[in-house]
Amino acid sequence: MDDLLPIGVFSRATLISANTLRAYHESGLLEPAVVDPRTGYRGYRAAQFGDAAVIRDLRSLDVPLAGIREVLAARDPAVTRRVLAEHRERTLAQQARMEQILRVTGELLDEPAAITPTVVTERTIAPVTAFTLTREVREDQFADFLDEAYALLEASAGAVHGPSGALFPAEYHDEAVPVTAYVPAEHGPDRLPGGRFAVAEFTGPYHGMSAGYRALGAWLAGTDLAITGRVRESYLLGPGDVASENEYRTEICWPLTALEN
Repeated sequence: MDDLLPIGVFSRATLISANTLRAYHESGLLEPAVVDPRTGYRGYRAAQFGDAAVIRDLRSLDVPLAGIREVLAARDPAVTRRVLAEHRERTLAQQARMEQILRVTGELLDEPAAITPTVVTERTIAPVTAFTLTREVREDQFADFLDEAYALLEASAGAVHGPSGALFPAEYHDEAVPVTAYVPAEHGPDRLPGGRFAVAEFTGPYHGMSAGYRALGAWLAGTDLAITGRVRESYLLGPGDVASENEYRTEICWPLTALEN
């Protein structure tokens, strides 16, 4: 059969399992030289060893398949350097995230009470007139969206009356959700409803704010109340106000209603 190698031999020569080679074929990353339409036999040529080696080496570095596909299609060292540089940036971001997880997990294990000292109070909050901007975003996009939104809203609002904030759905979702950024202004065209709220004032960096949410959940569990409407975060002190993230102050406000009997 010419210089074709069966998948088993190609697998052993490239140190890539036959199952993985089949997956690469299905994804279009490394297609066999021939596929018998009757038997499904896959045959590879020795000339494909180079592509297989590139794929194996890049996958060992956890480079995404899309990036590897781009490298193989371009066959250009400049493209390879760019793909690897982008992958390095993603890896560094993941490393920072893992270090943060390890730090917070260590604090929880060493002294669980110290991570959730937030006091919850019940308060009546008046309606707020504001300029608002709403967009569907994922959690990892919140910060970028809010930075962009506040720049636009503050330009429209002129004089700001109170801390900026954001509204989120009452139920947490992993996928993109509608998030509303707002800037209070005396003559704002929009109106945030007032009413009865459970309020937790959290001090510290935004990535630790889950402690405030846990405190609110624990407080709500001991009542006959439920969340009604979107929850609110009011950023009392944040970037530009204080030098350290540890000094950030955020009010987390849950709108309340009595449970039906």
